Amino acid sequence: MDVDLEVEIKISCRELGVLLFHEFRLGRKGTEATGNICGTMGEDVLSIRTVQYCFQQFKNGNFELDDLPRSRRPAEVDMDVLKRI
Repeated sequence: MDVDLEVEIKISCRELGVLLFHEFRLGRKGTEATGNICGTMGEDVLSIRTVQYCFQQFKNGNFELDDLPRSRRPAEVDMDVLKRI
């Protein structure tokens, strides 16, 4: 079976988490897991630092695969509120 690695693959964060958990359960190191996933899904899919962070979470017993809510700036600015300020 020939696989076209030039095809751009869209992958969700949850799907990426499943792949990372799979690599973790197989006992892979972060660099090896990064190479495996980036080799099949695309070079810019994830970084070694992200894999290390996720593996540390798994080691600590946190197996949550969905992104947790983060505090960050609102995506849009309410101009009326901005003018009142």
